Amino acid sequence: MSAVVLAAAAGAAFGVGAGELVVARAERRSRREPAGWVEVAPRRGGGLGVLGALLRLSRHVGRGTGRRLPAPSDAAGRLDAAGLSPRIGAADLRAVRGAATTVGIALAVVGLPAFGAQAIVLAAVAPLALMLLPDLLIGRLIRRRAQEMLVELPDVVDLLRIALRSGRSVPETLARVGAHHPGTLGAELRRSAAEMRIGVPTDRALVGLRRRCPAEGSAELVALLLRTHRHGGSAAEGLRALAEDLRARRARTAIDRASRAAPKVQLVVALLLVPAAMLLIAAGLLQMRG
Repeated sequence: MSAVVLAAAAGAAFGVGAGELVVARAERRSRREPAGWVEVAPRRGGGLGVLGALLRLSRHVGRGTGRRLPAPSDAAGRLDAAGLSPRIGAADLRAVRGAATTVGIALAVVGLPAFGAQAIVLAAVAPLALMLLPDLLIGRLIRRRAQEMLVELPDVVDLLRIALRSGRSVPETLARVGAHHPGTLGAELRRSAAEMRIGVPTDRALVGLRRRCPAEGSAELVALLLRTHRHGGSAAEGLRALAEDLRARRARTAIDRASRAAPKVQLVVALLLVPAAMLLIAAGLLQMRG
């Protein structure tokens, strides 16, 4: 039983480590992208390093089994919000699930003569962990992107307001602001502007922008841009009010994070500083007696 537990723990640790490496490499790559470069339709699985290799392996191993499994709920929307589409699609997630099922069956067949019934437990736990790992990593990436975009969004809204007031159209505004604003949100603006340049309708490109921006306030921003594109008129007042509201939300988020950090600091003080002070006092008392 101990060998089975150690094998399961080693597999889980390897999976988590590989997932952390994949996320870190994807984030570093997105930050290294120059301001004028946008990959509108990258090759599926290409340019993702370790993640691309894992996806290609999953397609070969679990493609047939994955077709028979149910697709993850709202997989396309979650991949858009995580910034992984179109490199990764819902079919790729089904392939990962199929590969996990295949690995579980293989573990059961190989481990049954050596471990007996314990191999069946390992074969049931390992596929479940492998199937849940991509969803957990995608959710973590969505939360991280939402936090980054919430920090950038007020300044971007102000830049969009200034560009629209100068008489530029919505596609020109997105291109100009995206070219001069680094970061995650600026990259999404450049991608939307590039899609419009190659013939994608503006409405469709803006809807895609809303799907790729999980931060609070992005839906209101896209709604203002859509109204300006369809009906004309000035969106300056709406964008100014939205920027002020976003800054208030960002301040509330910072206050909430600081309030959640206070118990952690108190725990560190209680577990480390207080015992250390007591040891120092005890050492002084022993020295005085000696």
